[in-house]
Amino acid sequence: MLASGAATPAAATSPASRTASFALIIGVNRGHEPDQPVLRYADDDAARYLDLFRLLGARTYLLARLDDNTRRLHPQAAAEAQDPKRAELAAAVKRLSEDIALARSRGVEAVAYVVYAGHGNVRNGEGYVSLEDGPLTAPMLSDQVVGALGADRVHLIVDACYSYFLAYSRGPGGQRRPLPEGFTRAVGLAQADNVGLLLSTSSARESHEWEAFQAGVFNHEVRSGLFGAADADGDGQVSYREIAAFVERANAAIPNDRFRPQVHARPPKGSEQLVDLRPGLERRLEVDGSKGAHYVLEDANGVRLAEFHNAPGQSLRLLRPPPRGPVFLWRVGDATEFPVPAAPDVVSLDSLSAEPVRVASRGAAHTAFQHIFTLPFGQESVAGFQFPPLSPLMPPEPGARGLWAARKPVGWSALAAGAAAAGVGLWSTLEARDLRDGITPSMSQAEAASRNRRIRSLNTRGGLLYGLGGAAALGGALLLLWPRGETVPLATASPDGAALGVAGAF
Repeated sequence: MLASGAATPAAATSPASRTASFALIIGVNRGHEPDQPVLRYADDDAARYLDLFRLLGARTYLLARLDDNTRRLHPQAAAEAQDPKRAELAAAVKRLSEDIALARSRGVEAVAYVVYAGHGNVRNGEGYVSLEDGPLTAPMLSDQVVGALGADRVHLIVDACYSYFLAYSRGPGGQRRPLPEGFTRAVGLAQADNVGLLLSTSSARESHEWEAFQAGVFNHEVRSGLFGAADADGDGQVSYREIAAFVERANAAIPNDRFRPQVHARPPKGSEQLVDLRPGLERRLEVDGSKGAHYVLEDANGVRLAEFHNAPGQSLRLLRPPPRGPVFLWRVGDATEFPVPAAPDVVSLDSLSAEPVRVASRGAAHTAFQHIFTLPFGQESVAGFQFPPLSPLMPPEPGARGLWAARKPVGWSALAAGAAAAGVGLWSTLEARDLRDGITPSMSQAEAASRNRRIRSLNTRGGLLYGLGGAAALGGALLLLWPRGETVPLATASPDGAALGVAGAF
């Protein structure tokens, strides 16, 4: 297992306290269940989280199978990534726990982040996420990963379907009858005082990817906040209340609740802090409160590092990547771009010169995700934010996935039935042809009439069988080939010209 040589426990110490940061990041595009759709950007999310936590000086391990595009955009991640499988996970946890034990033996507080992007599901009231070769159930995640790290505090960030059920349960079965308020109960992770939770769904709904971000929507928003955009009070730290309010505000303008990412945030006992930005803020971009607008920070390859909409009077300090290439701040409203120079380390937006945007919009596509970050975020958003109370939630019916998984045998059966019907139809046609050829001038009128009735009957039967066989074959082909909610096209283009669509991260 490869680890970063850039940050040791001592090097990761915050200027405000003797605290070291560690991160275990997992991205899974193709889960262990054969009927799960293949995601496109879980590996990109993992690679970008690696870059983010390295900016904060964290010792970081990465488990993800990067595709060709992600390897080109993130060479450091490509050099370090291990396969997201059980053996590699166990090895990474062991190495990371040794790093944490070393830090704690030297009197340094250890804070660990466990980040997952990929597939999730729930079975018998118990949530799980997918590795490539098997499930990572809630008890396994609690005992073999989070608990095994031995950190003083652990922050769990998960973007996956049904992620809520990693920490909360309704018991086996998933009853359909209404249950009294408060029946949802904390299990494992939610019962650990030193564990904080930041989960992409506070109900049993799908997570989404968007090609304009080349990332999961929730992950893009969380990373944007952790770059500094969610630090509403300017103290150099992002609290659970700030990140939850930031994500909620980012999505508040989306009209359709189906496409509005939800967040469940619960800090560890005794600490509201999610991340300390101060180790990385020595190199930063400052946006004055008089410049409130919708901005996108991206690198020369078009990778979106952060996105935000600061309210009037809300100043921000954003992390900046190492000076390896150009970085651009794009003001969305007037399509203005500000090249950010590599030096000095502290750059103010006021000092930057505006240029025409490099990639012009190809037209307005008024769709769900284009409403993200249209509402400004500031201290008022945090002050007015309330953590939603726990409510009884319904896991999916135990047979729901099984019904869909049965599409393959049903599909093949339909194809076989279609072929059989077509075969019988062909026999009827050939039989009618033989009868017709057997009619001779010397045949009596009665016999000829009888044969003609038989020919009409066979032709009618053949036509019906051809129709039924074709319908059965078409239905079988659709069952076998139709993707299970993998991509839902929403419009023709995004604001930066990228094709637009969403995918459920099941």
